[in-house]
Amino acid sequence: MLESRPGDAFQLGELLNNTYRIEALLGRGGTSDVYRARSEISGRLMALKVLKAEFTGNDDYLALLTREEAIREIRHDAVIRYSECNRTQDGHVYLLMDYVEGPGLDKKLKQGPMPADDLLTICRRVAGGLEAAHARQIVHRDLSPDNIILKDGDPSRAVIIDFGIAKDTNPGAETIVGNEFAGKYAYAAPEQLDGRTDARSDIYALGALLLANFRGKPPDVGRNPMEVVQRKGQPLDTSGLPEPLKTLIDRMTAPDPKDRFQSATEVLLYLDGTEGADATIIVPKPQKAVDSPAPPPRRSRRGLYAGLAVVLLAAAG
Repeated sequence: MLESRPGDAFQLGELLNNTYRIEALLGRGGTSDVYRARSEISGRLMALKVLKAEFTGNDDYLALLTREEAIREIRHDAVIRYSECNRTQDGHVYLLMDYVEGPGLDKKLKQGPMPADDLLTICRRVAGGLEAAHARQIVHRDLSPDNIILKDGDPSRAVIIDFGIAKDTNPGAETIVGNEFAGKYAYAAPEQLDGRTDARSDIYALGALLLANFRGKPPDVGRNPMEVVQRKGQPLDTSGLPEPLKTLIDRMTAPDPKDRFQSATEVLLYLDGTEGADATIIVPKPQKAVDSPAPPPRRSRRGLYAGLAVVLLAAAG
């Protein structure tokens, strides 16, 4: 829990719309803050994401919140349940969602390596949630340890949160934050650096975060823009991982999307096939040495390098 500040949108004990009593400040973000609130009517705990004052008049950021609200149509226990957007009398816009009690995978990452069995359980649960989201043409685009919470600390009750930059891939739909890169560099799929995203990008991110939590440390994506781009084009180092986790992550995180599992359903089918199996190791598909299709033409990455440089300098500072 964080201490509130005089300039925060809400203060502890404040009552919103005669219904929700603010109990705690859970986190601060670049565009929004998250609070825990309790309904004075039902007693139910809720999480409340409020857009920062400087963004409440920006239609793009308002659209981000309404995009999240629309994701309430996804019905799966592994996907956070959203309620509705509201605006207070003084203009603060907030989004209500279920409050999930438990550690995030980012906290578990800081505590050290996680057991392979727990990670396989998390993979099954999260893949099921992604399957439900992808069925509605919604790609998360920002899967990372801080966006997965283990409800009551139970890997089998993992919940995906924060669809704030989710992309609607239905024909004709617009991406609120544009078609450029969205997501965290450490876990983002290589194609996201070029602004291309589909369901396979979420599969890559899930595999990358599973690897990070097994190792107990975040991926090393490089110290400069050139290293980031080069390393994203290489397979992740899964040496030393036990089976079936190694093959699973190898097939989730192939640099070329065509070489990955093509859907969350395929991930689940693979997991189904390893349950109760003997010690036989499933060998990943070999990469073709010849006759590979030529990669699509790429845009200039001058702008990408500049953006990466800013991020890396900020992290260094």
